[in-house]
Amino acid sequence: MPAPAITRTPQLFSGDLRPYPGIPADWSVEKSRVAALILRDIERFAPEMLGPLCPAEDQENFWEDASRLSAAWWATDGNLVAKPAGTHDRPWTSEEMSRRFGPVTQDEEGGHHAIDTQINHPIVQQFGGRAMMLGSIGIDDDTDIIQWLATRHRDHGVARGVVKVAAHKNGIWSIELDNDPEVIRRRLLDAMDWTYIRLDGQRDALFVQDELALEFEYRLFIIDGEVVSGAGCVEEFTPLDRQSNRPFDSRMRRIRGHLEQGEPSPVEDRPDIFHELLSFGSRVASAHSGTVVIDVAKNAATGEPVVIELNGISNSGLYASDPWTVAERLLRARDRGYTL
Repeated sequence: MPAPAITRTPQLFSGDLRPYPGIPADWSVEKSRVAALILRDIERFAPEMLGPLCPAEDQENFWEDASRLSAAWWATDGNLVAKPAGTHDRPWTSEEMSRRFGPVTQDEEGGHHAIDTQINHPIVQQFGGRAMMLGSIGIDDDTDIIQWLATRHRDHGVARGVVKVAAHKNGIWSIELDNDPEVIRRRLLDAMDWTYIRLDGQRDALFVQDELALEFEYRLFIIDGEVVSGAGCVEEFTPLDRQSNRPFDSRMRRIRGHLEQGEPSPVEDRPDIFHELLSFGSRVASAHSGTVVIDVAKNAATGEPVVIELNGISNSGLYASDPWTVAERLLRARDRGYTL
């Protein structure tokens, strides 16, 4: 008697595609071939997502979204169902979220002002190589970020601090520090403008840390405590640019070129740095034991690897990573990477 057919619960996807910019004529034969295969996958799953050709639109945004969708399609053997994003009025259920493959919207995670639960994660504190604090402005001295920054400068010689809004992706600033809290307050107000006023008096609204000079920033995709893919933080790269269809890409920049770093440095293929960061990241991933994206880098002053930040696996930028391997592993994962 033949074995009974296995019924697979459909997986859900709600991510949209940006406008289709086409396949540039100057792309390599291999990159164009991969792009054509991704388009074929989308036409199978949701042809209505492919709009008219818009050559002026952003290439990286479209192909990253398209790669994510293609990866979900292949991981589920085509057993993928489109579903509108959740809202405050009609949020996704825990059961639906457990089958989720698309990006998660802010509404589904608690709203526009929801605190990023990864921002002050113990893993960042343990492996970050710098002092940090989740705090506020104007509530009390123990949690006041201005007092904390002044103390870091006065007692520890820290020259600059990084201030991040604790809500999801809502702003980051590099601030020159001073012994005088009032000087720091004015600099923060000048830099943050209305955001400073809006968050004044809100508890746990801001995350502050010593600013480190970082080199060779690298993104690692972790499933159930294991590193399964990774790529250097090279903004113009997408999964179409990955090296020989491997899950790890060893190209990166010494200087990424954000905050006060100036212009980004040239892309280098650095397998030596890659293996060092992968070894470090594997230890961090094991300590975390869950599903997450971890950004790592080298401290330029000491040469030691550090954790920059943690991000949710569903919304993180892909760079030249391998979302097909990630999606396949995610389908079987104990931890899908969502806060339910």
